[in-house]
Amino acid sequence: MGRRLRIYEMLLYNIAKLNLTMALPDYFVWTRYGTESGEAVGSILARKEQERQRAGGLFLWGIGNSVAPSVRKLLHHLKGRDPSVLFSPMLAAPREADVSPAEVVAWSCARGIDERDWEMPAGTMVTSRAGAGASRKSRHYALVCRRAEPLHEDAAGERFAIDDLTNFASGNRVGHSQVTSVVHRIGRSAEGPYVAAVQATLVYPYVVELTEPVALSGAARNTEGPASRGRARQLPLEAAT
Repeated sequence: MGRRLRIYEMLLYNIAKLNLTMALPDYFVWTRYGTESGEAVGSILARKEQERQRAGGLFLWGIGNSVAPSVRKLLHHLKGRDPSVLFSPMLAAPREADVSPAEVVAWSCARGIDERDWEMPAGTMVTSRAGAGASRKSRHYALVCRRAEPLHEDAAGERFAIDDLTNFASGNRVGHSQVTSVVHRIGRSAEGPYVAAVQATLVYPYVVELTEPVALSGAARNTEGPASRGRARQLPLEAAT
């Protein structure tokens, strides 16, 4: 009986592992990530994992542009099924503005894709560069994601090329400057430069518009003092998620 139970448990484990590494869907939301708001990738993923644990599998992923119109079209196309979200590391080195921003803010108010105010779950937070002068930001955006498994980068995830993808709404090729987009996969480049390092599910309210930025204190932004200037900071996990 014990041996059969172990075999059954091993079978379930292999099925779960297979599901995590299944082929990429034909339609999905794709976002690329790197150092952002002075925070290194490892710190970002660690904080988002804490966020996921606190919020029952939910986490918010900040993005600089709204993909709400394309997400609405994708939801209609999928006929009620929640879309997949794929996260890939950026290929280029981070910009100086991302490594050492002058000011970082946290966003305190959210409105969903249905134009209704949405209360951000306790323990979640989205940060971004504040910008300056005429470029100072008054709004930001975030994907509302759910994942049952811990967040970690899978270097062995399926690989693909940007030329495998088109923008779902327009049919145009995805541009290298498009950090976040809703895409249709039309090609299968097994040795492409991009990897599906993290996968999640986009859930209601799918994409939120964020307003009411609040400046983060120096203590929350920088725990390493002046020595951290010029490289990505590792934010304290309790500071923000």
